[in-house]
Amino acid sequence: MKVFVPLFFNMFSDVKAGKGEQVRDICLDTLSAVAAKVQWEHYRTILKRCFRELNLRPDKQKIILRLICSILDAFHFMKPANDASGNSDALSEDIDSSLTFSLVTVSSDKQQYMQKVVFPQVQKLLGSDPEKVNVNINLVALKILKLLPVDYFESQLSSIIHRICNFLKNRLESIRDEARSALAASVKELGIGYLQFVVKILRAILKRGFELHVLGYTLHYLLSKNITADMYGRLDYCLEDLLAVVDSDLLGDVAEQKEVEKLASKMKETKKRMSFETLKLIAQSITFKTDLLKKIISPVSLHLQKQLTPKLKTRLEMMLHNIALGIECNSSTETSNLFIFVYCLIEDTITGSRSECKENTQSSPDQDSTVRKTFLGLGESGSQNSYILTKFALDLLRNRLKSIKLDKEDEQLVKMLDPFVDLLRKCMSSKHASVLSATFRCFALLVKLPLPSLRDNAITIKNVLMEILQRAGNSNGHLVTSCFKLLADLLRGFRISLSDNELQMLVHTPMFVDLQTNPSPVALSLLKTIVRLKLVSHEIYDIVVKIGELMVTTLTESIQQQCIQIMLQFFLNYPLSEKRLQQHIDFFLANLSYEHPSGREAVLEMLHDILTRFPQRIIDEQGQTFFLHLVVALANEQHQNVSSMILRAIQKLLGRIGGQGKSYIYEYSLSWYTGEKKSLWSASAQVIGLLVGDHTLQMGKHLKSILAVVKKIMESSIIASGAIQLGLSDEAALPLWKETYYSVAMMERLLLRFPELYFEKNMEDIWIILCKLLIHPHSMLRSISSSLVASYFATVEKRKHEQKLDAPSWLLVQPSRLFIIAVSLLKQLRSELSDTTANNLIVQNVAYSVCNLHMLIRQSTSTHQFWSSISSDRGAFLEGFELLGSRKAKIYFSFVLQHLVMYLDLASTPTKSLHLC
Repeated sequence: MKVFVPLFFNMFSDVKAGKGEQVRDICLDTLSAVAAKVQWEHYRTILKRCFRELNLRPDKQKIILRLICSILDAFHFMKPANDASGNSDALSEDIDSSLTFSLVTVSSDKQQYMQKVVFPQVQKLLGSDPEKVNVNINLVALKILKLLPVDYFESQLSSIIHRICNFLKNRLESIRDEARSALAASVKELGIGYLQFVVKILRAILKRGFELHVLGYTLHYLLSKNITADMYGRLDYCLEDLLAVVDSDLLGDVAEQKEVEKLASKMKETKKRMSFETLKLIAQSITFKTDLLKKIISPVSLHLQKQLTPKLKTRLEMMLHNIALGIECNSSTETSNLFIFVYCLIEDTITGSRSECKENTQSSPDQDSTVRKTFLGLGESGSQNSYILTKFALDLLRNRLKSIKLDKEDEQLVKMLDPFVDLLRKCMSSKHASVLSATFRCFALLVKLPLPSLRDNAITIKNVLMEILQRAGNSNGHLVTSCFKLLADLLRGFRISLSDNELQMLVHTPMFVDLQTNPSPVALSLLKTIVRLKLVSHEIYDIVVKIGELMVTTLTESIQQQCIQIMLQFFLNYPLSEKRLQQHIDFFLANLSYEHPSGREAVLEMLHDILTRFPQRIIDEQGQTFFLHLVVALANEQHQNVSSMILRAIQKLLGRIGGQGKSYIYEYSLSWYTGEKKSLWSASAQVIGLLVGDHTLQMGKHLKSILAVVKKIMESSIIASGAIQLGLSDEAALPLWKETYYSVAMMERLLLRFPELYFEKNMEDIWIILCKLLIHPHSMLRSISSSLVASYFATVEKRKHEQKLDAPSWLLVQPSRLFIIAVSLLKQLRSELSDTTANNLIVQNVAYSVCNLHMLIRQSTSTHQFWSSISSDRGAFLEGFELLGSRKAKIYFSFVLQHLVMYLDLASTPTKSLHLC
């Protein structure tokens, strides 16, 4: 106490504003922790020191008041009260709140000190600056009052709260904001049990003009700062006072003033109606009981007795919406109780007259009659507006159905929800679109459960839906959308169908008529269900034609997918004449050249499904037609993703078509590839590549002619791009790159099937040309060439291992070729490469080339002997040096080669060097 407390006080006081805030907070926590452990005399000393510091350092009043609050929170000189009956009613309402002083008491000497010495100093501070609210001083005053006798506490509390509330009448927004903060802090300190006390003072002070706007705004602020999600039942005792403020703000003269723009823009309290949110907070914090629900809905139900203007109707609906949100957040709202409440509220409001209400009551004797009486009393004059409450109840039901797990195996849940079917069916007779839409949305959730009443009434409900659609006429709004959704759910979930007249009426509704110009996902979903049920009508055939056009033209992926599913289901389920089927196929094939890629993709997806699911007879008959159109599309396609889809479709066709058809396709492709039409070279090369694995085609007989064309195309590509530097051109504009790429890709497949081609003499010219492609300007050609070189090297190693050869004489492992390959690959590495796999392959090939070249040199007795042995390849070496270009590039190559050779020399044998590579 004599050393550390003064030290911490000095450290606490010496911290400058904006610097060392963490040190100050630690000192504050330490001093309050010390105060919580010391005896009364020492505690009193610490408290005295705080007030002395307050007088000496008025500039630091705010932080010192924070310290005083912490020390008062550390007050620990209390004992259990022998009799708490003398406490106020408010205390008994909130014994779980921070008002724990109702259950404890402080000895009289300590109370005397706090009352006679400490509290007067706080009162002096409160009166020192009457123009300022000062949240912290009010908080200190309340913390001290809580330690004093209850009668003294209550006598002083009113004056403090009045003082704060009076500041809310100030015209300065900053003063009102600080007063609200002080009130919120006071309620938090006192506990929610004193909210009614505060609200009554607010209502007594804020009585006229702009003050009423401040009242509604302030109530919301207090609740938002003090209400938590689990605080249900804590507002039951003061519900009427809270609703009185809300009613005045939303339905009184105050609400009318908020409609006036000039008034609404003056203050922040008038700009937005916070009382809607207040209703939500109240609804989530009361106990879910009948009498309280009646109270919270009563402001709305009372106004339903009157003639409603559009603005008033909107406000009432918004109030009910927020009440519904609050009820859904209320942790005391049990599902079974909510269902009973909703059932009875719907039952009382849907009939529109007392007599029918009684009839409904008799029809459901098992429901809670006590709850039913709660919502009667709208009267004849209010029955015309009762649909607003019906919509509210339906929204409550829908929200709860969405939030719970609708388990088909839950018998209790099914039993609770089954009575709603008949009730919702009665709701479908409503004249109001909002009630009908809400009813349909509830039904859409209930159809997921095996409800006996729903099964029995499915046809009746369907008939009512058809009547509503017929009444809707040319309407295309939310009601028709909801109706379509429910109809689709009923058709999917129950064994019901549509008559011819009903089907014709449906397809002539605006949603179906306008499918191409204004496609509706709901209408498409219903059409998909109709097609799945195989409901035959000539109108369906006509609509499917529109669906096909929509599938191609739409840019919305979800719409496109629905169209594809409808088309496929239609082809599989409906009888089609040869002529009609041909019309559809011709339509798809014609749109392989549609202008937008998404349309072509949709057509290709549809064709892929047709090729997968159509009978073999149709595939054999139409196979050649499909192939010819697909190849032309492949030849002309510029979009990579579409090209891939075309190739997949061709592959699927080749897998389905018979042997004769496949032979025709191979002959076509071979003739195109060996012909003079350059536009067909790349497409035919891809098709031949797909056919390489088919052993029935005797492709070996045509290898010579195919490879001759491969060589010609590769040579032409190299000549055409000879003057273009690597990495400096627009790759897509390079001549013959696509034809060369797919020719090399085809050759790669041929080498897999005919591995003996690797080392045949007539392939040597092709391998030499392929090495030149390692520095082609197009990255895809460089990549595939590097891949083929790696494949060649792997085959060499495999053959050497199988035949036990030490010095093979194959082309690409000769010194000159190894040198050219190494130089070409190093030149690739100097360009910008983003593909990690390609980079790794290049490094692997460089290492292999240099490694083998190094071994060949080491196997010679001298350098002179090595160069003498390769005198015939000097031209190839010179070609490699020319590839290096400038003197700087040659130095760079020598540097890389030197360091790689030094690394390889670490191995004791050539074989080990190769293994390291």
